[in-house]
Amino acid sequence: MKNKRLFIGFLIIVMLFAGGLGISYRTAIAAEFSDILAKFQIIFDVYQIINSYYVDEVDTDKVIEGALKGMADELDPYSVYLDKEAYEEMQTDLIDGVFGGVGIVITIIDNQLTIVSPIKDTPGAEAGLQSGDKVLKIDGKSTEGLSTVGASKLMKGEPGTEVVLTVQREDSKPEDVVIVRGLIEVPYLDYEMLDGGIGYLNLYEFGNGVGTDIADALEDLDNQGLNGIILDLRSNPGGILQEAVNVASNFITKGPVVRVRQRDDLEETLTVNRLMKHYQLPMIVLVDGGSASASEIVAGAIQDTGVGKLLGTTTFGKGTVQSIIPLDNGAAFKVTIARYYTPNGRFIHENGIEPDITLEFDIDKYKEDETDNQLEKAIELLEQQIADQNAEKAIKPAS
Repeated sequence: MKNKRLFIGFLIIVMLFAGGLGISYRTAIAAEFSDILAKFQIIFDVYQIINSYYVDEVDTDKVIEGALKGMADELDPYSVYLDKEAYEEMQTDLIDGVFGGVGIVITIIDNQLTIVSPIKDTPGAEAGLQSGDKVLKIDGKSTEGLSTVGASKLMKGEPGTEVVLTVQREDSKPEDVVIVRGLIEVPYLDYEMLDGGIGYLNLYEFGNGVGTDIADALEDLDNQGLNGIILDLRSNPGGILQEAVNVASNFITKGPVVRVRQRDDLEETLTVNRLMKHYQLPMIVLVDGGSASASEIVAGAIQDTGVGKLLGTTTFGKGTVQSIIPLDNGAAFKVTIARYYTPNGRFIHENGIEPDITLEFDIDKYKEDETDNQLEKAIELLEQQIADQNAEKAIKPAS
């Protein structure tokens, strides 16, 4: 009876919490309360069976956490229950930006742990891990049924220690990759001026403030005689939605950057940040299979508005937005709350964005002499565009 009272109390807390979040369909929930209560009663009945008859004594907290994780598993790969330890660890990583680990971004595709992209200059990248690689085992433990949170825990550890990932690439045989963990410090942006006044911006992740970082970099490059822009989003796994809007606002002058649709087709249009200075110059955006989420928002907006061309290979295809909601027990629930669409209404989830100019990265050439064939092609195209513009200006009569 005590357990049953606790369970009813838990339901009341859940409903009050939902009301506190301002959920608009609160009235509908109240109308269907008896039906929902009956379904939750089944969960409680199963718990009672486990508690009364299971051969070993059970840990109630673990059983409840297992049920919560199971709820998340029925949604999508990006919705997940974060226990107290995982939530605290995630907050520490976000605040410090430094941790011991491998340096890869992971997700679940077709029930298989998959690498979205390795982070530049990390042990994962140096070991040759690539976007799309399937991680079958971590230190011999199968990843089947393992969440991204659980996998992340197994891969993190003290710098200098080893972890073995069993990786399968496309139709190749599984291969054990031994990686020495390092101190992972996630960079956001590198930039430099190339010959001919071409500014090269390599954006690694959409962290807090990166839109302003791009603006500062462009101002510096502009003072050096900026004529064209290359924005490198290859292997960029994404990040903060608003920062994607801010980054795009450096290049797009007006109109929507992204359309965000929630339940019941409720749509919010995020428009250009008019506080940003807009640089209207010849532009190439480099993308690949590791360009995901916020990277695809920026790439899609630039492609739809025609302010630049995309060069490389099809992007990853993650078109959903997640929100992290703290819970009273110190844990949290990360849940998919919306889908996003490009300015022209394209939904790229699981499809990705096709570049205007398709060009595979020549890994053999890069290994031979560190030649980046995609970057070289982007430079070539921009040089031609800049030359054409200069020629047009030269023959245009003065007004």
